[in-house]
Amino acid sequence: MLSLVLALILSVTANSNKPLVQNPGFESSSFLSGWEIEAHSEKQNGRAPTFLADRNDRKEGGQSLVIEAPDPSRAAVSQKIFLPVGSLWQAKAWVKTEGLSSGDQTRADEFFRDQPPTGAFIDIETLAGNVGTSAGSLGTTPWHEEATTFRVPSPGFINLTLVGTYLGTGKVWFDGVRLEPLPTATREDVRIFAEHTTKRPIDAMQQGQFIEILCNLIPSIIAQQVVSTSFEEAPPYNVAYKKEIDEPYRPWYPDGAVEVAQYSLDTTNPFNGGRSERIELPVEHARAGISQDGFYLKEGVSYKLRLHMRSEGNVRVRASLHSGGRVIAGPVLLGRAADKWTAAEADLRATRTSDNATLTIDFEGPGTLWLDRVYLIGSDAVLGLWRPDVVAALKAMHPGVIRFGGSTVENYEWRDGIGPWDQRQPFTTVWGGLEENFVGDDEFIQLCQHVGAEPLICVRWKNRNPEDAAAEVEYCNGSVETRWGKLRAHNGHPQPYGVKYWQIGNEVDAPEYNTSVRAFAEAMKRADPTIKLISSFPTKGLLAAAGTAFDYLAPHHYEIGDLTAEDRDFTRLQDWIAHEGGGKDIRVAVTEWNTTGGAWGLPRGILQTLGNALSVSRYLNLLQRNADLVEIANRSNFADSFGSGFVLSGPGWIYKSPAYYAQQLYARAAGTYPLRMERSSPLAWQLREPDLSASLRSDGKTLLIYAVNSTLEAVSTTIHLDGFRASVRGGTVHTLDDREHAMTSEVMNSRDDPGRISLRTRQAEISGSQFNFSFQPLTVTLLELTLGK
Repeated sequence: MLSLVLALILSVTANSNKPLVQNPGFESSSFLSGWEIEAHSEKQNGRAPTFLADRNDRKEGGQSLVIEAPDPSRAAVSQKIFLPVGSLWQAKAWVKTEGLSSGDQTRADEFFRDQPPTGAFIDIETLAGNVGTSAGSLGTTPWHEEATTFRVPSPGFINLTLVGTYLGTGKVWFDGVRLEPLPTATREDVRIFAEHTTKRPIDAMQQGQFIEILCNLIPSIIAQQVVSTSFEEAPPYNVAYKKEIDEPYRPWYPDGAVEVAQYSLDTTNPFNGGRSERIELPVEHARAGISQDGFYLKEGVSYKLRLHMRSEGNVRVRASLHSGGRVIAGPVLLGRAADKWTAAEADLRATRTSDNATLTIDFEGPGTLWLDRVYLIGSDAVLGLWRPDVVAALKAMHPGVIRFGGSTVENYEWRDGIGPWDQRQPFTTVWGGLEENFVGDDEFIQLCQHVGAEPLICVRWKNRNPEDAAAEVEYCNGSVETRWGKLRAHNGHPQPYGVKYWQIGNEVDAPEYNTSVRAFAEAMKRADPTIKLISSFPTKGLLAAAGTAFDYLAPHHYEIGDLTAEDRDFTRLQDWIAHEGGGKDIRVAVTEWNTTGGAWGLPRGILQTLGNALSVSRYLNLLQRNADLVEIANRSNFADSFGSGFVLSGPGWIYKSPAYYAQQLYARAAGTYPLRMERSSPLAWQLREPDLSASLRSDGKTLLIYAVNSTLEAVSTTIHLDGFRASVRGGTVHTLDDREHAMTSEVMNSRDDPGRISLRTRQAEISGSQFNFSFQPLTVTLLELTLGK
């Protein structure tokens, strides 16, 4: 019987005048019609590859495509094709080569890890990574068929790419390109054995989170609501998702008797940063000031306003919060501004709720008022800073570890992020925008302690020395008798934090790192011998030079849809550790991972879809199967971050992405041991549906079976338990799915419908050592089963 998806494919192709692959034999008068050229020379001023129609040498039809690269190049053609999500295909093409070289294998390895391709191959590229690559060829070969089998990931399109040369040289012919649908089974037998496949259990730190100082990430999760606290000029963001709304636009603007007041940004003698707001009001009894919109106020909550002011004329300053033509809080008198900078603060208690209130600060003339470092935080803020709804969402994920660092760290000075908020200077992040600098090591560590997670701090390597890194360790972990521990105590935190996990540098891959990092490690260990050290990008050269200095190697995985590549990377790292690790028990910490690290612009919306939750879950299954090697994994990022955040927030609202619920579900596996499975499906492991992972609690009383069905069809599975001391006696079924069952992976949660994709729980009507279960289309399912006699 044909599957539903295969029937759909045949129906679509039968009723369409356009074939799936346009111009598959390059027979068009414009021989590359439908194909896009990719040509990148690896040699400076090198000769560009050529793309020609060859009527003399072809496999079928009247002509073929010949690609020639006289100098090392990537030369390819591709076309974008839409296919049903979850469907199974084979891509084929006739290929011939002449004098094809493999190019620089070291350079290729940077992109394809330990299996760099040669040339003359088919590559199936998607937003989530490559999902199929044929074998490729070398040297001179006659016409032969290249083929690769793949399953279509969300959002349902592929780039079918014919790679002539990859960093190499030579001539390659292509002809007769085709896509053939393959039938998929809708039932399977799975045998689960009571045999641990790892010596170690799945660690809670596999469900790690990541918070970094980038653009609107920190502002989206803290309760401080003022934008431009120090009136600095904010540079634009360097990257974008929804460009029109990525950057919150909440300017300060003149208010009151603006017709007689004079406004300017004064760079002379600012309190904080490079400038302050100056308002000159020469008219007696008139009032003028500045306002900012967009504040969320909750009835009954007090909001502490703190600012710095000075004046000529000893003017009286007041503040109020208002919305909809009514005052919600205040006005309150902040006192008289003196001729020198002084701090002023007041509590403004909201008498009703508003999601778009206005803060106004004004004074009565005549006189001149300067304002600087203005901020507003509600009394319901967790630890005096963090949004309570965001903290609740983070805590509910049960993150074992949270990383602080990332892209900004190599240009960030941690010393500038400690001490009173009044004194901290705003700065520009590596991705643009202005960071108001309310979150440093102290605030981050206290948040981790509050939610029960281990803090992981990434220290700066670029343009720093070992003593700088050791000072940060001592600040966090040193006693009050040490120089930096004493400063921590002075800043209000006398007890050492005991931060255990430290990463040296972010995404650094340079020979200088390999030769210098051991000195960093030794200095940091002198400050605290109990800490665990994590590398930057791992390379074989790093292990040879300084491998034993580390407790963890830290790859970053940003194409998790390509599970075979990530699995090969784990195998490669395991091999390096065995041969270059000096016998030390070095493990892996994937300190950043996601479906994509780029896909800038609107394609980045994939990160908010149900399809992304399915992709995330398949990667989490892979992590579980590698529990002996992978102890830590930090998904990038927890919030905002141009659509990649697990949580999205705005004034008074928050919602969670589908991927949030996936990782929350997988946190339930902490402490369980992965089990061996046998499956009846003949497909390669990465193509099987559903993707499965099974584990057992150490007491043998709870069996967890995770299943990810990324297809549009239900899969009926017969599960056999083998070697267990007891059989199933009920349990719980947790399902992540679309409430509307719209049969598309492109659905999302939103502010207006935050729970469309979420977890739904019911009792499991399952018993015995053999049972049937139907995994529904486009779902993540956890069978949390009780074992008993």
